[in-house]
Amino acid sequence: MKENFINLDRFLSQNDKFIISTHESPDWDGLGSEVALFELLKSLGKKPLIVNSDPTPDTFFFLDLEHDINVLDGSFTLPSDIREYSQFVLDTNDYSNIGTLSQILKDTVREYFIIDHHEGDAGKAGPNFIRVGASSVCEIVYQIIRHYERPITLRSAQALFAGIVFDTGSFVYPKTSPETFRIAAHLVELGVTPFFIHEQIYEQNALSSFELRGRILSTIEIIYGGKLVAMKLTPEMLKETGASFTEGEPAINIPLGVKGVVASLLIKQDLSGPVKVSMRTKGDLDVSRIAIENGGGGHKNAAGYKSKLSVDETYRLAIKQMGGFFL
Repeated sequence: MKENFINLDRFLSQNDKFIISTHESPDWDGLGSEVALFELLKSLGKKPLIVNSDPTPDTFFFLDLEHDINVLDGSFTLPSDIREYSQFVLDTNDYSNIGTLSQILKDTVREYFIIDHHEGDAGKAGPNFIRVGASSVCEIVYQIIRHYERPITLRSAQALFAGIVFDTGSFVYPKTSPETFRIAAHLVELGVTPFFIHEQIYEQNALSSFELRGRILSTIEIIYGGKLVAMKLTPEMLKETGASFTEGEPAINIPLGVKGVVASLLIKQDLSGPVKVSMRTKGDLDVSRIAIENGGGGHKNAAGYKSKLSVDETYRLAIKQMGGFFL
């Protein structure tokens, strides 16, 4: 941990203007950590700017009433002095995972700094802030705020709590630690209402997301004696329902609620972009190894990667790779 803070101290001392970005299809941990880091940098007298490649889910907007989260599209342009900016990359240890923004900024920003908690290729990380044992990046950003002895605003507290709830599966995933609960308790003391956060994350989805989930579940294939459930999310489903890609991604967790199912696989593709593989498991089944071998990363029980093959080809290959757990 000490080395991480040394790396961060250097990065902050040598830069004043910062772009803050998270991965494609941003989730609550990526977005929550962006908001909290944005607030911290402002309190340190820095000039932060949040910019992502993909849109923010509608359910997160209650934490961005100030419209600080920008999306790289036709309505937003980068500042004219962009070459004076450095960049924070949150919730991924691979710079290319921030999407189209990576192609625009990789040779433009002065340097970038990763804050992450995923297993992955350590050689990609460099002198950044990587803490694989953390439940979430929001947990790490909380510790960073405390390190610099800055106040935690109610907005930051809500953003951090939301990210922790999301990335711990409401405090049940393996990386949930006593420290995670201590942080959550402090955030509640600062004014966070747990029920309200849960409601915003899980009970504000559009009807289209419900329809999309039904189509995803209709593709279920039960494999390896009922231990693995495989599904697909295709561009055609998105067109038919009008739902967003991010609304379909949580469907991967549904099969794990079935007795005897220990692994879930979702092959997915947005209206544009590459085919992606998401894997979830229970117990000692380590899918991060499969993800890393395919150029991706993640956690022991939750990992993924991008594929250059078609949806169907990727589907067959991923099932074969996961078969190593059961054959």
